[in-house]
Amino acid sequence: MFETLFKYPAHEFAAGKLVLALPAWQFALLPLVLALIAFLALGYVGQRGGSRLPDRIAIATLRGLALALALLSLSQPALEVRSPLAQPGVVGVLVDDSLSMRIDDRGDGTRADFVRAQLDPANGELLRNLARRFSPRLFAFGADTRELDDGSQLGFDAAASNLPGALGDALARLAGEPLAGLIVISDGAVDAPARLDEALLELRAAGVPVHTIGVGEPEFTRDIEVSRVDLPPRVLAGSRIVAEVTLDQRGYDGLPLELVVEDDSRILHKQPLVLRAGSQRLRVPLDTDEAGARRLRFSVAVQPGELLAANNARQAVVGIDSRQMRILYFEGEPRFEMKFVRRAVAGDEQLRLRGLIRTADAKYYRVGIESERELREGFPSTRDELFAYDALILGSVDSSLLSREQQALIVDFVSERGGGLLLLGGRRALAEGGYRDSMLHEVMPVVLPELPSPEFARRVKVEPTAAGWAHPALMLDADVAASIERWRSLPALTLVNPIEEIKPGATLLLEGRAGPRDAPYVVLAGQRYGRGKVATFAVQNSWLWQMHHTIDVDDRSHERLWRQLLRWLVDTVPQRLELSLSSQTLPAGGRLQLRAELLDDGGETGAAAPTARVIAPDGRERVLPLAPHPLAPRVYTAELGVDEPGDYVVRAEIESEAAFIDSREARLHVSRAGNEFHRAQMNPALLQRIAAATGGEFHRAADAGRVVAALGASERGSHALVRLELWDMPILFALLIALLGAEWVYRRLRGLA
Repeated sequence: MFETLFKYPAHEFAAGKLVLALPAWQFALLPLVLALIAFLALGYVGQRGGSRLPDRIAIATLRGLALALALLSLSQPALEVRSPLAQPGVVGVLVDDSLSMRIDDRGDGTRADFVRAQLDPANGELLRNLARRFSPRLFAFGADTRELDDGSQLGFDAAASNLPGALGDALARLAGEPLAGLIVISDGAVDAPARLDEALLELRAAGVPVHTIGVGEPEFTRDIEVSRVDLPPRVLAGSRIVAEVTLDQRGYDGLPLELVVEDDSRILHKQPLVLRAGSQRLRVPLDTDEAGARRLRFSVAVQPGELLAANNARQAVVGIDSRQMRILYFEGEPRFEMKFVRRAVAGDEQLRLRGLIRTADAKYYRVGIESERELREGFPSTRDELFAYDALILGSVDSSLLSREQQALIVDFVSERGGGLLLLGGRRALAEGGYRDSMLHEVMPVVLPELPSPEFARRVKVEPTAAGWAHPALMLDADVAASIERWRSLPALTLVNPIEEIKPGATLLLEGRAGPRDAPYVVLAGQRYGRGKVATFAVQNSWLWQMHHTIDVDDRSHERLWRQLLRWLVDTVPQRLELSLSSQTLPAGGRLQLRAELLDDGGETGAAAPTARVIAPDGRERVLPLAPHPLAPRVYTAELGVDEPGDYVVRAEIESEAAFIDSREARLHVSRAGNEFHRAQMNPALLQRIAAATGGEFHRAADAGRVVAALGASERGSHALVRLELWDMPILFALLIALLGAEWVYRRLRGLA
């Protein structure tokens, strides 16, 4: 009806602009204006003798409106709109070609079936409608982006979905074309979403709208997924680690299951659980034995009715190191604590404890030293001597026994060397030893009281906090419940350093109470500082957990605690050569960043640079060139790409002109599917963000056809400015007849005709 009356569809008026295209004889309108005045006067004066004033006004108004319509038509009104030229604008269509598009969650076929139907070269509805107004260019994106001749070339077998890279590639390939916009057809389960902002800024600057079509369901009705596994990147062989496992499920509330952990098909651990609605986190304690990079598999059994079985397991890699760690334990006075700590770690092949005890002024007793020269002058006073250790324990040492230079060295040892620092309690330790005003207070995870309490002494019952119950350093048993019971059975210890506050960013692991209703004191707290790790263990006689009369002679809780505590303290200490991968798992055809870093060792490695080798599952090796980092000294990087699935070993080595110095290796697991089946639900929030950031629109699969109209309303592409004539619109003629007829009827009714 609108088009019948106004000659053109409503959307043309919404998108266009009204203009008056006056002809050359526009100056002749002046006589017409004079004629209009005369006509109006005729309607007013001509009826003066026999009509009243209201009649004359009504008749003059109707005649004036009729003449105004005629005058509007004579001025040639037009609608100015943008119209495609004979050369149509280009539309880039980016199609997610990854494995997640094979998921059958639509009810009428897989996501891939929908895409194939829309882009079929013969019968594809979306492709056909696009081709009527535009010149579509098809691109498939997985780990890389490739241009297609038609939709039949889609394989939906990519192990990654690099949408940020695809947007940048398409914009570069279509540079110089009359680009009307981009269309993204995807489930939104893409890789590297952090890089998406950079691509969106580039598109927004270029003024290119991106219209997104979401394929798939935003929520699965029945599914269990091992969505995340967090493991430390590296631990010492024999250490206990705690894996943080996240499970997401829908439709299986209350179902009892078993989480199975495997190491190359060898079962390490089974943990029973009951599924809760939504997401739940599990802490899984694991013991490590064999050195090397280990690939662990965390899985739950596939249940009847599950939509997707491939996400019931997830891989993770942990490096198990067999190196020996050198630890310096400095006591300011003879006491039992060092004796029992040394006894606790005596059988640990990875921990080498050196003891230094001040027996009198300028006199020291050394235990566990490797050579006559080691620690001969007391506590290290040079950078090279202190940095030769991996961790440092300070017992009951008055701060005055450490010079300002030695305190500065300890700060650098933690922040730059990445060493571990453990501060014990004692009558000459912490605030009671004057550390509140020392340089070491800066690195401590606790806030020392302003005034020391030399007469303070409390027997406190020690228990882990919520963060400490399943901490790898505090697990006294392989089972979490048994570990909790063991902690609750341990006798009280003596606290002579009252600390009540930890610093922001620190973690409270153990606390002690003198009574059930008393406020807790800080017993053990830890934090990262620079590259290293710092902990405060504020009790002075942990040896009671070995020698108290209630402790069984075969009980190894004290030994286990100290071994695990020291292993945790040193597990992140960097060595002369450090090797890291940006990811421990990779989809086939993906790429990652390799980084090798040399520790500043006083020039021992000279000008040598590390080399890297990649060892394939079949034993073949290839050399990977390492390039110096342009901004970070002694850092070397390379990009690594792997096409075939399997387990790879990446090894970095450093040699000086004289001899071999050090080597490090990491393990890389390359899978055919990558993470395509994890977090595989359609992600409408991400697709909506892409569209909103670039001026496009988001559509679900059922409304995919609307994207053509949205592109047609865009001002981009190959368009011309067209004027559509409006002077002969039927509505103008109808209004003119209506006005003239209304005047005649009025005159008849009033007896003026």
